[in-house]
Amino acid sequence: MPLVLLSGPASIVQAKNIGLLDLAPTKEDELYVHQESHDHRLFFHGDFSGFHAYALVTHTKFKVNKDSVRLLDEISFEAELIFENELGEERSQLTKFDSPLLPLSDVAACKYGRDYDSFEFSFANGAANQKFPCDLVFVTNYAKNLEYSIPLCIEYIGMAAKNGRTAQDRLGEGHEKLQTILAKLNARDQFKSASIILYKPGELDCDEITFEQVVETLEASLIQHFKPTPLNVEHLNFPNNKTKLTSTLKHIGANEIVVKLESPEGTCLYSIHKPEKLDEHFIFVQVP
Repeated sequence: MPLVLLSGPASIVQAKNIGLLDLAPTKEDELYVHQESHDHRLFFHGDFSGFHAYALVTHTKFKVNKDSVRLLDEISFEAELIFENELGEERSQLTKFDSPLLPLSDVAACKYGRDYDSFEFSFANGAANQKFPCDLVFVTNYAKNLEYSIPLCIEYIGMAAKNGRTAQDRLGEGHEKLQTILAKLNARDQFKSASIILYKPGELDCDEITFEQVVETLEASLIQHFKPTPLNVEHLNFPNNKTKLTSTLKHIGANEIVVKLESPEGTCLYSIHKPEKLDEHFIFVQVP
């Protein structure tokens, strides 16, 4: 029988914010804004409960042409967004954005790092100005006409389902592979950043396989397909390796695994081994 596994919708977290996931919302359309300093906020949008699978990805950073920023009305603005494709070639587009906070009276580009890479908002109700980094989370949530699907390169695939643990439990304790990715980006001084893509796979209506084994099967199938080496070393030969998991799959009569992996909205996933960039990946694994 075929075993059909769905990744479910993906949520993005910037690597530096993983320790704040306990503050994140648990409803699909909910927004939680965290005050980092007197004029700077970060935010989580969506349901951040029950994640058990994740991918560490690298992607372009974003800059803003400071002279292009223009208020459109009290809820939106436009700016020229500058980024790089996967080959390191610079691209740009005049992009319309919705504002995360209302009502706007003005907006300008500002610096969070060395470049103009953030927006500073002023408000018609007299509230204090606020700054938001123009990062992957901001762009995928608030850019409305970006004619480019942002490529996310999968560097590592992991899971956490044993003993009721979640992905945020695992990542919140510190993650060696994530630190390796960040150190590599820093050493090469590339115009790239790292983010975490979180998934909440559903349970199967089958008493002979546990939820932990479902998540492990999803992880193994994704690793076998994308082969994000050298950070992933296990499951590269799945399902031809002899493990407790492959024995369980054979025991329940699974002769094929079908996986549907969704990319976050406005993005596409790929790896060095699987360079085709897709917003949905359908993966078929034959179980011998």
